[in-house]
Formats: sequence, C-alpha cells, structure tokens
Amino acid sequence: MKTFQSVCLLSLLSLTLPSTAISSELSYTYLDFQWVQPTIDLSASQNPVPSQSVDIVSNEGSGVSVAGALALPNQFYLVGSFQSSIVDVDAVVTNPLGVTEVSDEYDFIRSRAGAGYLFAIGANLDIILELTYDTSEYDFGSVAGENFDTHDAGAGGQIGFRWNPVLPFELYASGRYSSVGKIDLNRREFEADTHMNLGLRWYFFEDLGLGVEYESGQVDTITVSMRFSFGNLPW
Repeated sequence: MKTFQSVCLLSLLSLTLPSTAISSELSYTYLDFQWVQPTIDLSASQNPVPSQSVDIVSNEGSGVSVAGALALPNQFYLVGSFQSSIVDVDAVVTNPLGVTEVSDEYDFIRSRAGAGYLFAIGANLDIILELTYDTSEYDFGSVAGENFDTHDAGAGGQIGFRWNPVLPFELYASGRYSSVGKIDLNRREFEADTHMNLGLRWYFFEDLGLGVEYESGQVDTITVSMRFSFGNLPW
C-alpha cells in the first residue's frame, strides 16, 4: 500500500509543477495488438471431498492482448488494456483408489483502465504517471470437484518513462503497483504486488512499430506487440 500511496503523491506533485515549454514528440494516442507468453508460478492444494486431495501446479501459457491510449488536453491521457491467456496446469488427484495425474489448461484474464499524466523533460523523454482500476481472474474449471477459481478488482498505479534516443527506436520502463497483482491460491485471495516492465519498440514506419516487453512479478510475461500510433492530437 505504501507503493500505491507514493504513486498517488507523485501524481499530485506533478500537477503542481510549473508548465514546461517542452512539448513531447511521443504519441499518446495509439492501439496495440499483442501476443503474450505468461509464466505463472503457482501451486495449491484442496480436499474437495473426504479422503481425496487435488494438488495443482501452474506452468507457462500464451494469449493475446489489446491495449491503447487516447491523448487528452493538458498532458493527460486515457489508458486501458485487456489480456486473455490459456495457461497449462498439472493436477494430481489422490484418493483411496490411487493417484491420478491430469494435464489441463485454465484461463487467465486481466485488464486495467484509467488515466495518465505525462511530464516532458525533453522533446523525446517523458515521465509518465498512471492511476488505474485493475481486474484479475483465474478460471481453472475442475478435474475432481475442486474449485480454485478466483477473481477480484482494485486500484493500481504506475510510474515510468518513455525515451526516444534515436528516431526509429523507443525505450520504456516502469514500476507498476496493483492491489490484485498477486494471488494466494490456497486461500483464493489476491494480494498487492509490484511489477517491473522493460521494453523496446522499433518504428519501421512513422506511426507503425514493433515492440518487445518483459514484465516481472508473480506473473512473468513476455509480450510482442504491433503498435498503430495516431500522432499528436491538436491539443
């Protein structure tokens, strides 16, 4: 929670800073189509009926995501994303009849929506601050009467930078807090967590770029994206 409070404080401080004469050259109106590969390190156990236990271990998966932003006046912008992945899971069912191993898949879905503020400290270097509403859902289904399905929503915050060191390339990194960023699957409860993101984007046309990103956390994610930018709106 201290991390989220710090992000909020930084956001408020940024709004009190004097207006800068520097105008950002980076676009905040864009649409991303993404392929994602999450690795989710989870394990849990349940006893759905007497004398029977179900133990599961989560592995890697893959999925798709769409994300975007819309520039607003006075250096504000709207931001949002939706990600859906199918993740492999191994289950072991133990009962008086024996031990059965089952391989299956489950759905992992998360989204975020909110607003951001950019502070241009150079024509090609921006500090970004975002406040979002995050959702996260694990839909396991059931192999032997167990129920690990969990979903929740809560506040999120992000601080980072975007840097265009040379014309075709953009580097970006951020630290992101989410109150639903981590899950204790045994208790089926979400916990707050902080994720680190690092990425590189290459614009092979002025408003069309290919990006690669890595996110660390309980959910480690590699993302490959195609960005369609729409330049800077008149304001």
